[in-house]
Amino acid sequence: MGALPAAGGSTISVMLAAFLAWGLWSLAAGRFEFRLTRSDRQLAWAFTAFAVLVFMTGLLAENRAQVFCSTPWLLPFLSLWVVIPRLRASPDVDYLRLYILGAATGCIGALAFAGIQISWVGLERPEGGAGNPAIFAIIALCLAGFAGLAVNAHRRSHRLLSIIGLAAGLIAVVLSLTRGVILVIPLTLILLLVYSPRSWRMIALRPATLALLVGTSLLLYSASGMLENRLNFTMTEVELLLSGAHSDSMGERVRLWNVAWAAFKDSPIWGYGVQNRMDALVPYFMRDNLPNLGFTHPHNGYLAAALDGGLVVVLALLALLVTPILVAWRAPRDSAWRQRLFFALLLTSTYAATGMTQILFKHDIMDAFFIFSTIVIAASIPQKPAKTNAEGSTDPDQELPIKTGSPPPL
Repeated sequence: MGALPAAGGSTISVMLAAFLAWGLWSLAAGRFEFRLTRSDRQLAWAFTAFAVLVFMTGLLAENRAQVFCSTPWLLPFLSLWVVIPRLRASPDVDYLRLYILGAATGCIGALAFAGIQISWVGLERPEGGAGNPAIFAIIALCLAGFAGLAVNAHRRSHRLLSIIGLAAGLIAVVLSLTRGVILVIPLTLILLLVYSPRSWRMIALRPATLALLVGTSLLLYSASGMLENRLNFTMTEVELLLSGAHSDSMGERVRLWNVAWAAFKDSPIWGYGVQNRMDALVPYFMRDNLPNLGFTHPHNGYLAAALDGGLVVVLALLALLVTPILVAWRAPRDSAWRQRLFFALLLTSTYAATGMTQILFKHDIMDAFFIFSTIVIAASIPQKPAKTNAEGSTDPDQELPIKTGSPPPL
């Protein structure tokens, strides 16, 4: 699941569906115990609330018969109830470490895939296995951030893989030419620097690091032509926007945002229903006499949620994004606490920031990646074995106590 998102694309959504189906059968057969801690349930309820509210607001809107055809994508958000207990049935597995190392491997695969698509296939913007340059860029950036969390690993090979994976993931993002995602790269680097400043200082001037920087520079230089063309195209579009003209890229996105905002203001509480997301914008598109280019989402995850279910779904979306950070922050201060917290910060910040100009959810790869990454956060939090209370019953929800002393510094 860590190695495949950028190169394998929808493979991870198929895998998550298989995990869900197998977990349901295993629970029914009693192969493992249904065990969720308090923090597990907080995550599961946040994801469930989002799915339920999107579905319910759809039932309140027009064309309610189409809700059932428009909401199967919400089913994976319920998988936390099943997959977390499955992972907790194997408590001695270091899921967080495995996922981070998988992410570093996935970054290398993403860059290799992008190179093949540019040099052999002739694509101007590589899309990896995602089938879309923007989705490829978002996932590659998440994987790059996760890879960087192994920079302070005990094994030298893991530290080297971390640095190579981070560089490969960031190069893949740049090669995708997705401007809204490239702008988020500094945020990822800042979080990684804050995570382990001492480790980054130690490796900054090592020969292997310098060689990697040289190789990165050469790769980017080899792609300087396509990068320069993208920059010139962007400057031309900015000039058109500043002059009051319209463009089919940035200008159309600004138009989408204005139209979606106007529609939201006319139905701010319940929205228009997920089944009517773009149809609801048709009357607003007609006001400027420009053609409707047939976009399937407004290129802003928050406006998409507002159209689907108004403030109700927007608040549920914000809770969905924030809960992994809160759970990671409140987790016991074990040896993985800091890594787990920054894992959650990187996941949420990347989705939240790129969601300002790109899709957030209702895409199988984006959904499956966020869901399973959250499941890893939950399963990596240690659980204390159930103990008998005063009444003689057991409490399986207790987690390891917080260690005495000051918590790890942020």
